[in-house]
Amino acid sequence: MAMASRADSAKLPPPLLVWREQSELDHLEDECQALKTRIASLRPHSHYRIELEARLRGLRSRQIRLECELRGRA
Repeated sequence: MAMASRADSAKLPPPLLVWREQSELDHLEDECQALKTRIASLRPHSHYRIELEARLRGLRSRQIRLECELRGRA
């Protein structure tokens, strides 16, 4: 799930200046997708699923925080 829309991409700094941050965003997105796949295969109220969902929320908050930092540089 790409968080920045086409209109928002105009607000971001040039890609060469933030390639590390963009790479981190891509890595976080890959991790989130992998967690969602693992979560989908577990029973709804299993302890492990709840732990993975908490980890997913943490990754999403890091992703949003990083996107906000990038927009602050623009």
